[in-house]
Amino acid sequence: MRGHPARGPGGRGRDAGFTLIELLVVLVIIGIILGFASISFDGGGLERRAEQEVQRLAALIRLYRQEGILNNRQLALRVLPDRYQFLRLEGEQWQPVEGDLVFRERILPDGLRMEMEDMEGTPEEGEEGVMLFFLSSGEVTPFELRVKVGEETDWVLLGDPWGGLEARSSRDRDFAQWLADRGR
Repeated sequence: MRGHPARGPGGRGRDAGFTLIELLVVLVIIGIILGFASISFDGGGLERRAEQEVQRLAALIRLYRQEGILNNRQLALRVLPDRYQFLRLEGEQWQPVEGDLVFRERILPDGLRMEMEDMEGTPEEGEEGVMLFFLSSGEVTPFELRVKVGEETDWVLLGDPWGGLEARSSRDRDFAQWLADRGR
């Protein structure tokens, strides 16, 4: 006599299906997974957005600087507390870059703002914002840009006169030493 696969050795059958406890455990696990997925999809809040903005700006500055060198053009970046704008020297006037999806004006997400420290490039009379210059020779206005969440600095982007860029979070353990090593 052959036994039924659902029956144990004693011949008594076990109902096929899940218990209420098993179903509740599965639902809790699915809830936890969805919670983590929504957090990672959201971008992690303002601190994560600050990091993304600094990384994006650093990549755009590198690309913009290379464009100026390759095309023998004088370029600039105007930095305001809530946005930044790419400019080209047309004749004797700085004109915003228009019609370019990469070098369009960018507005920071709500809750983030930028401040510039130790700037050599200052606004001309009647202009708002601070100008960073990218010369066709490869030289760049040195700068220290701070991206803030509320009143606290979250990220710092340093630019040197030769086009080098470094970014660091103020939450890093060695942040103060990093700034000191760079003469800040």
